Amino acid sequence: MSTPELKGTTLYADRRRHTRTPVGMPVRVHFAGRTMPVTLEMADASHGGCYFRGASAPPSARLAFGFVVAERETCLAAGRVLRVDRNGFAVILHRANDSFTEFLTGLSSQSGVHAA
Repeated sequence: MSTPELKGTTLYADRRRHTRTPVGMPVRVHFAGRTMPVTLEMADASHGGCYFRGASAPPSARLAFGFVVAERETCLAAGRVLRVDRNGFAVILHRANDSFTEFLTGLSSQSGVHAA
């Protein structure tokens, strides 16, 4: 009898609807209920979520974030914290503007990664 693979393994990653693409860029993050935004590293992103490295967040916290790309387009998205681990936290996205979607599509095509 085989045992199911655990979190962090291929089986766990396969549950994602969208492929994550490495980003590694600073992003201004606003948590609901807090007055001051923080700048965090968005380590990777997809059309369904992203991962922020180097910080912690309350589970289920609502947040919004944004950044400006080279074309001076402002990318904006909002969601909630889905998972927290020792390296950072994962966010499931509920909303994103067209600029954010286009940014991700461009990243995927540059890296040869395509969303499932």
